[in-house]
Amino acid sequence: MTAFQGNIQPIELAHSVQQALGEHLLSCYPHEACGILLGAAAAGGMRIETYVPLRNVAPDPLHAFIPDPRDWVGALYLEPGPIGLFHSHPKSAPNPSLADLRGLPALGPEFLVYLIGSLGRNTNIPLVNGYHIDRRRDSNGKLSLRLVQAPIHALLK
Repeated sequence: MTAFQGNIQPIELAHSVQQALGEHLLSCYPHEACGILLGAAAAGGMRIETYVPLRNVAPDPLHAFIPDPRDWVGALYLEPGPIGLFHSHPKSAPNPSLADLRGLPALGPEFLVYLIGSLGRNTNIPLVNGYHIDRRRDSNGKLSLRLVQAPIHALLK
């Protein structure tokens, strides 16, 4: 994929996924919501076909998320396969936090997309920002990870 060579490829969300993300975010509020995104890399970007909500078992779900291990393992074997992760920031903008960036190494190479949702200011309308997970190795072989913001295209039914 040429997403990081000056041409950021869009993340396409099926209409049902867009709806499911918003519903899950709102149903978990004020706790953080989390889930796995299923889909595939497609010509011109990533296409998310299914969202699988996961239970958040973090000791402080108001400020963190830890997917329930049983839910996580089960979701890893679904088809189409997982290509991304979603979680929410109940009290802040849908931008990567330091904790989000620190957690990237825990995601396997099949995870290519990272979505973060939050509620708009003074509204109950969910906002979602999308990111590609960029993995690079330096000349010494050390892996570095970063999130590169990408446009989200919500597909009509």
